[in-house]
Amino acid sequence: MTLDISFWQAVSLSSEVDAELGYSGSVLFNLLAILFLVFLNGFFVASEFALVKVRSTQLDALEEVEKKAALARRVTSHLDAYLSATQLGITLSSLALGWIGEPYLARLIGPVLVQVGLRSETLVHGVSFAIGFAIITYLHIVLGEVTPKWLGIRKALVISLWISPPLHLFYIIFRPAIWFLQASANWIMKSVFRMDPVTDTELVHSEEELRVILTEKETPSDGTELGNELLINALDFRRRVVRDIMTPRGDVIYLDIQDSFDANVQVAIESGHTRFPLVQGHLDNTIGLIHIKDLMREMKNERRDLLAIKRELMPVPEFMPLEKLLRQFLAKRAHFAVVVDEYGGAVGIVTLDNVVGELVGEIQDEFDQEQVKEFVRLNEEEFVVQGQLNLYELNELAGLELENAEVTTIGGYVVQLLGHLPKQGEQVQIEGYLVTITQTDGRRILQLHFKKHHTQPAEEQEHTASRDGHNRRETNSSRSK
Repeated sequence: MTLDISFWQAVSLSSEVDAELGYSGSVLFNLLAILFLVFLNGFFVASEFALVKVRSTQLDALEEVEKKAALARRVTSHLDAYLSATQLGITLSSLALGWIGEPYLARLIGPVLVQVGLRSETLVHGVSFAIGFAIITYLHIVLGEVTPKWLGIRKALVISLWISPPLHLFYIIFRPAIWFLQASANWIMKSVFRMDPVTDTELVHSEEELRVILTEKETPSDGTELGNELLINALDFRRRVVRDIMTPRGDVIYLDIQDSFDANVQVAIESGHTRFPLVQGHLDNTIGLIHIKDLMREMKNERRDLLAIKRELMPVPEFMPLEKLLRQFLAKRAHFAVVVDEYGGAVGIVTLDNVVGELVGEIQDEFDQEQVKEFVRLNEEEFVVQGQLNLYELNELAGLELENAEVTTIGGYVVQLLGHLPKQGEQVQIEGYLVTITQTDGRRILQLHFKKHHTQPAEEQEHTASRDGHNRRETNSSRSK
């Protein structure tokens, strides 16, 4: 049997069915009502995502030139209440769509199925219900959920400005219902789950979430790889202290007032630096700061007195946060500070370049000598590091989790682990790596070699242990003879 029925014939048949069932209004009105409910659902979905995504600074910038921005700013400042309003709107429109849309589409499709040849009332009802349900579900998901969600995320500012007036009106009308629903949800959270309700600030990404997002984001859509790196460095910056970035005492180049002026000039020229601590005998007796420009000018004077050109040198504690140190540098217009421990002894120096380098990476000019790389990966299982490499940098580069409150470098970490100053060739195991001290100057570790250590199976370990024990017994026996 061939299908010989047009759409308008189906509409006519559906209208007759509507009349028999007591429904008033045209088919077109009912179809428009369905589309309106889908649009209404999409409106509240787009509102929800746009309000969460838009930044208050964007609205503040438009507030003077765009009247809607003031209302949008007011809406976002009471985010909890207006998000509850969007949830109420989504729920009401979805329920209305299911209550009106699906039954009407089923009645519209029923006559078509009868004309096709389906005579069973049960079968016609079941098939028409399934088709109507599928159509409503499709419209609800595609036009009422997914598309509005994408629009709310992609065009958050524009959508926020557009939805604020009608959403505010909806909130005023349903304020009692919204208040009751919020109060009920808060009571359940506190009484049943023993948890505080979510606040506006908890909708913002935490520091750890931002770190994960930036780390896993391979190709930034609205930035560059350098921008991502700067953002990650800024997050790490808050955790760093002066001790993490300072130049240790043993590497500090200083000018000594007990030496001759010419000797100090020679030290300054050979170093290539521009600022030097001025000491009396050793770094603990630091009396000021010498700038290379002042030193060059003083060379023309007959007196050649370093005390006459010294500047104030700022002392800072070794555990001062870098954020606070940067503020002090900027406030005092300083570039250089001596780092002291809890006893007042000098443990190193720190410069503004060190601080800025934590944010933008190491800064070098044309006069800086090429330095030895602190981390060199040889292959997937081996790498070489310099002893002065910071633990946090090694953790990031090698995926380790080394922590120690008393030392900051991998060299110091190994010394503390062994309990003595190691000699070249000594080995120690650290987090699955066999670490070999490859260079040392007798006072500190200069270089280490890391190699992935594969643990022997239990049976092989037992065999090796028994074999070693047998060999030791034979050796002891031969010695006794």
